Amino acid sequence: MNEEKKTYSDWHFWHPEHGPFGEGPLLAVLGALIGVLTGAGAIVFHYLVALIHNVALLGIWDVHDRLHQHSPPSPWSWDLPLVPTLGGLLVIFLARHYGPAVQGAGVSQVIEAAYTQEGRMARSIALLRPLATAITIGTGGSAGREGPAMQFGAAITAWLDAIFSMPAHRRIHLLGCGVGAGIAAVFNAPLGGWFLAMEIIVPDWRPWTILSTLVATIGASQVTELVFGNFHLLPNVTSALVNRAAELPLFVILGAVNAIAAILFIGSLSIVTQYSEKLLLNPYLRHALGMFLVGLLLLLCFWLTGHYYLIGGSYAGIGDILRGQITAWDVLLLLLALKLLATSLTIGSGGSGGIFSPSLFIGASTGAIYGLWLLHWQIIPANLIGLLALCGMAGMVASSTGALLSAPVMAVELTGSYEALLPAMLTSVTAFAVRRMLLSASIYTLPLRRHGLDIPENHYVVEQPGTQK
Repeated sequence: MNEEKKTYSDWHFWHPEHGPFGEGPLLAVLGALIGVLTGAGAIVFHYLVALIHNVALLGIWDVHDRLHQHSPPSPWSWDLPLVPTLGGLLVIFLARHYGPAVQGAGVSQVIEAAYTQEGRMARSIALLRPLATAITIGTGGSAGREGPAMQFGAAITAWLDAIFSMPAHRRIHLLGCGVGAGIAAVFNAPLGGWFLAMEIIVPDWRPWTILSTLVATIGASQVTELVFGNFHLLPNVTSALVNRAAELPLFVILGAVNAIAAILFIGSLSIVTQYSEKLLLNPYLRHALGMFLVGLLLLLCFWLTGHYYLIGGSYAGIGDILRGQITAWDVLLLLLALKLLATSLTIGSGGSGGIFSPSLFIGASTGAIYGLWLLHWQIIPANLIGLLALCGMAGMVASSTGALLSAPVMAVELTGSYEALLPAMLTSVTAFAVRRMLLSASIYTLPLRRHGLDIPENHYVVEQPGTQK
């Protein structure tokens, strides 16, 4: 062997054509490594968001997280919109000096890397993306933590590639491991994270691919559990379950409603992105204005409801909806509209953050509004509204992101409401099908199509000559 540096195929013990074990055990080890590193990164990211939030919005130096609680009133009062505005300027500074990949939802960039760059990503993204997102969310932006966590996990592959010089199909597979590990770490949802990775990045259902991806998601969840415990991010809603077959069609109708809401969400985000780029050519001015408007929406929301429901992933607000603490349909409709607009402004004007959590909030609001309408006509009992809100979450995620299988699994893992899987699946299947009939692109693939990348949804085939999985 003449080369000083051994390539991936030179590790004979692991290569499928040399040695008794093939490459499978190495994939499992790499999957576990990605899971552990992603979990550790998610913990640091968790406290970074909390620190920035407490300093920027509350004026206190504290790393205590208020993920499940409503944020106290900000001492900045009417000057609050200046906080997300300044945060937006910092994010654009990072994007202009270190690369635009720190902006957006994160998953679209991973999909682009898988399709057009043979799975290659910049190693710096593993550090810059969490920082940019922590600034966006911590200063009041409406976005989720999961997208950047997924991109962080995927970017770890770039560091591993520098060691192993992997072929393209293995880089892409390990991108999927990182994506699944990222969402598993944030949501403590290893099975949902695994499904999401297999659906969106590497739908290759061969044994070692399945095992190594699952090892990554389990590893990430176990690492975060060491610090935060075995938690459910959202409250359980299975005190009332569907007990009649006649009630199941109601969840099919909810899926169709979710599909319409998803199209509105995708369209709103796309319109804000396109028109802000056309009308405001200066990226600093564009994002500063977008985040200033988000700050105004925060003030409006607090004035009308008494809470900043729009900040970050709005997990406290989702909890209120699932527990039935918001019983007025007009308040729910207001929150739905404000969340949709605030998220579109945050991400569409150039911010950094995920759209998975905002989809959960919009879906829960949609399901609860639908439930209150059914209750008004005495079609369902009151205690079924929480279940409809949960299924609305699943349907909204499935239709907006294209995560047909992972959406219902994620919804029940987030709440521990495993008995709700059947109605959640019915809602998700219908929502996905209706949205696909009306709009072929998901919220992840539409931005790529606007840039001339005609990337299909949910499937990716890569040539793998001379390898086994």
